[in-house]
Amino acid sequence: MFDLFFDKMYNEYVEKTRAQRLTPVELAFIGDAVHTLYVRECVTESTDSVVGTLHAASSRLVNAKCQAAVLDELVANGMLTDDEADVARRAKNAHLHSRAKAATPDDYHKATALEAVIGYVHVSGDTERERELLKQCVDIGLRVGAR
Repeated sequence: MFDLFFDKMYNEYVEKTRAQRLTPVELAFIGDAVHTLYVRECVTESTDSVVGTLHAASSRLVNAKCQAAVLDELVANGMLTDDEADVARRAKNAHLHSRAKAATPDDYHKATALEAVIGYVHVSGDTERERELLKQCVDIGLRVGAR
């Protein structure tokens, strides 16, 4: 029994340490994929199977403007842990080598910060927190995307 407890603690430590070693840009790269996949799974459960409809529905939630608004609400309502807020701050301030095509630079940096937080939680291995955060992102995105 102790061995299982120790193994679980050790694995959590290793995963969190790995997440802390990745740069904000690397975390955002992972978080973008995780967020997009989650949104696509949600969309396929709630709409018809026409590719154009699926793409349009997911694009409303996976874009810099919507993601920036989601991050603003998560921060304003204190929905991020201290570690997540730190990752968001570092990612928002990171020097990005790409530019936003259809968003303001501020929205682009906030979207990158949100993706980095999602990547951090994913790499940390906290699947319960990951599901909770992704659900919050979709719920907030659906609300703010309607504005």
